[in-house]
Amino acid sequence: MSEAKAGHPGTQDVVSGDHRSAHLLAENVHCALGDRLVLRDVSLKVSRGERVGLIGENGRGKSTLLRAIAGELPLQRGQVLRAVAGQVGFLPQQPGFPAGATIETVLARATAEFGDMAERMRAAEELMSSGMDDSGMDDSGKGESDKADLSEVLSEYGRLQDEFARRGGWELDARVGEVLDVFGLGSLDRLRPTETLSGGERSRLALAELVLAEPAGLLLDEPTNHLDDRAVDWLVQWLAQYQGPCLIASHDRLLLDTAVTAIVDLDGSRGSTVRYGGGYRDYLDERAAAQARWWQEYRDWRQALAETRRRLDKAGRSGRTFSGMRDGDKLSYNLAGGGAQAAAARATRAARQQLGLLLDEEVRRPPEPLAFRAPESESAQLPDGVLLRAEGLVVGDVVCGVDLELAPGALHVVTGANGAGKSTLLSVLAGLRTPDAGVVVREPGLRIGYLPQESHFTRERRGVLDTFAAHRAAYVEDAARELTRFGLFGTADFDVPVNRLSVGQLRRLELALLFSRRPHLLLLDEPGNHLSLALVEQLQEAVEQFTGPVLMVTHDRALRERHRDSLLELAGGRLVRRRA
Repeated sequence: MSEAKAGHPGTQDVVSGDHRSAHLLAENVHCALGDRLVLRDVSLKVSRGERVGLIGENGRGKSTLLRAIAGELPLQRGQVLRAVAGQVGFLPQQPGFPAGATIETVLARATAEFGDMAERMRAAEELMSSGMDDSGMDDSGKGESDKADLSEVLSEYGRLQDEFARRGGWELDARVGEVLDVFGLGSLDRLRPTETLSGGERSRLALAELVLAEPAGLLLDEPTNHLDDRAVDWLVQWLAQYQGPCLIASHDRLLLDTAVTAIVDLDGSRGSTVRYGGGYRDYLDERAAAQARWWQEYRDWRQALAETRRRLDKAGRSGRTFSGMRDGDKLSYNLAGGGAQAAAARATRAARQQLGLLLDEEVRRPPEPLAFRAPESESAQLPDGVLLRAEGLVVGDVVCGVDLELAPGALHVVTGANGAGKSTLLSVLAGLRTPDAGVVVREPGLRIGYLPQESHFTRERRGVLDTFAAHRAAYVEDAARELTRFGLFGTADFDVPVNRLSVGQLRRLELALLFSRRPHLLLLDEPGNHLSLALVEQLQEAVEQFTGPVLMVTHDRALRERHRDSLLELAGGRLVRRRA
């Protein structure tokens, strides 16, 4: 854990006199990293008792905003205000500790306030004891001033006792042990230097320090990274009891659904923060309603446009034709003709004006939801039986005798520890790596949709559209339609060199290629990585509607919970059915 720092221009700490008004505030914050603008006039407020979930694609400014509020980044413009009675605790994704720190010194720093409270209680006890005379009589003989002073001491002593008890001060040793155990640190030597810990262990230790210190405000950046399910459940319960303002940047859908009171969707470079009340399910419901309204507005606009064009065409035709001359009445004929021409002109002007207004107020077509299309022709269809069979696969010492059959309708979710060989297994099944032993049998003509965990395009210098068209072997016009169909890219992105895309945009490019291939079988490696949660939800629905076999590697707890009857675990080099 690190504490929020003051000192950068525009960053200010204010001691909140009334705990009910405590809050964290970012107002018109403008922040750049090097020459890249990350936050443009972003505003956000988190009040006492609120736990706000901060979401958005990677690279859109979530971590930058947390660092700015914590005082770790200078502001080009705007203001940050931390109005709390105490320190604001900040958990970055890659926490650091002072040079020479050990687990024990980190714990001592976290619990230092308990020692301070205990010392103040002892001092209060001594003052109260001095208020009694030697004979043991009370202070009835004291003056009014003395009585008032003693009353203040009693009040302060009571407040300290309540706070000490509420935060577990009487059971501090047991609480330290519980926190270390739940975060998987209980077996470590407390004299061990923090610099010898793994990245995951350092993150869990920083979180344990923060929980034990219980600061007046919280800034958490992906707090469930490196936590197992038991630790996440414990953290959710702890957060539910936390009373200070709390801002949590996270992609963990279960955490957002169970621990937060509001959601803020951030697109920092565009200065966009959209707040949704309630938890993650409420956010999804509000987004779905907004999407439905967008489609209705688009249909209404298209209908009005078509109707106005019909009026314009009708007015033009009516000005050219009117009834013929009767009984040689040339004067009446000329008057009628002139009136018809004038009426047509008026109608034409009105229709053109209306058409201009509609075109000026164009409603863009909403992107289609992600969906896999069927293969282009009947000849591309495959039999209903097993499409891919793996027998006795061996790769190094991570995959040792894996057998697997994938048939239409099957969906398997593969879990396992980091380094267990999950990504290796998928690359072998996709045909990108040759196993040391065993075989992979694929149906002739099988088209595999493989989504790797890491992008293949980090060194690609061509623009987005040219790169996509080249890998699709498609005409640029056709590629442009495919690339924009799901809203993954806009036309303004077409000429951006791929090697300058953010990690989230690279993931979108991989996703666009996956859907454009019209696969028969899906191999997905951490499919939700680096995507906005709205896209993760769309991708999940598209995968569940896909009729071919699916093998998906994921650490996403929401996905694992959703497909708990389809879990496979890669452990000891073998795939085993995992109990829900």
